Amino acid sequence: MPPTDLNAPCLACEIVAGRVRPPGGVVLREDGLVVHGFAGASPVRGWLVLTTARHARGLYDLTPEEAARVGALSARVQRAQRAVLGADHAYAFAIGDALHHVHVHLVPRFADGPAHLRGTRVFDAKPEDVRPSDEIEAAAAALARALAGA
Repeated sequence: MPPTDLNAPCLACEIVAGRVRPPGGVVLREDGLVVHGFAGASPVRGWLVLTTARHARGLYDLTPEEAARVGALSARVQRAQRAVLGADHAYAFAIGDALHHVHVHLVPRFADGPAHLRGTRVFDAKPEDVRPSDEIEAAAAALARALAGA
């Protein structure tokens, strides 16, 4: 379970270091980037978060090379969400208000998904919207396999 204060200690740094396991776990580590499951109760199977292994506040703190890798890996994850999970679209959100470590939420959208969870409204999900943990784990494992072979 994520701490109440996401920045003391930094939740992303804790996940990167392996001291916190989000639902779905770490899906991929590559070139200074880490892709992991959403660190909370998720209303969408396959919701992943891409973060940097080194602590940086925002995209503006990344080197041009790091920023290029974030963009390329985000696109690769979204392609896997569509191919493996059957998503009809995938969102990318980089907000950074709550957690002060650069990260991108990569959230698949499904054609049969509820309208009240589309776009940024996915962050306003209610407890009754939460997907079962076995579904979250299975989707993350399927994406990990696909990304390892990509």
